[in-house]
Amino acid sequence: MNKSSKKSGNEGRDGGGDGTRTAGKIADRRVQKTRKLLSDALVSLILEKGYDEVSIQDIIDRANVGRSTFYAHYENKEQLLLFGHEHLRALSLRDAGRPLDFLPFYRHLAEAHELVRKLLSAEKSERVVTRSLEDILQRSICRLYAPRTAPEEGALFMLRSEAAAAALVRLMTGWVHKGMPCPPERMAEESTALLQRVLADERAPASGRTRAE
Repeated sequence: MNKSSKKSGNEGRDGGGDGTRTAGKIADRRVQKTRKLLSDALVSLILEKGYDEVSIQDIIDRANVGRSTFYAHYENKEQLLLFGHEHLRALSLRDAGRPLDFLPFYRHLAEAHELVRKLLSAEKSERVVTRSLEDILQRSICRLYAPRTAPEEGALFMLRSEAAAAALVRLMTGWVHKGMPCPPERMAEESTALLQRVLADERAPASGRTRAE
């Protein structure tokens, strides 16, 4: 094979790789677009009539997608609610060894206050949100702060992490129910302090934020 043939072959292979990557990016954009349509549809419907009254049919009608498209992305509307909003999962995405940063989450609650109040004002949606938040927080606490010690200490830490997660969720939801009487920055500080107190571990890393910030 001469040099020109080799060059042509390499270009063909490179072009094929570029084509695959381009197709993948297009597919990713389509997935993101569909999920945004579904998420936006759910949010608008919650604001109109409350989470408990929203059906899958309502969501797909509002988003103008088929039922099979919905189930290709989510199993039910609860999963759409939880995984369709990155801020709700942000607390579970921290790298090990880094402290929980509550500030972005509280800021999101403040920005989406009308939606959040709607979700927490109905029994079913409040149960969905609080249960999921407790689960996310406990897993994050365990990943970030679990001691590398004897088994009995690990068991005690699990109990503390459950208590910490429940207390943090009560603090968050109480703040919403009382009309968000103080700024997100203050609530982030209070959440960090509460976490440290419940875990009874002064070595737990602080959020690194001060009231002056």
